[in-house]
Amino acid sequence: MRKMAYYSYQDLEKRYSKNYRTIWKWWAKDNTLEPPKRAGKVLLGWTEDQLIKFENGQTQMGAK
Repeated sequence: MRKMAYYSYQDLEKRYSKNYRTIWKWWAKDNTLEPPKRAGKVLLGWTEDQLIKFENGQTQMGAK
């Protein structure tokens, strides 16, 4: 079984050359990035699939 890799805020900051606040806004306010995965109250991060959807313009709102 393959282990799931999660991307942190820091990973996304490097990948998109944006700061923490911009990335937070994308998912919390704009709904253009899916929220990060959680295990209970622990923030795990984003999966590669979530980032690919975001990069391809498949937003949360558009995926309904």
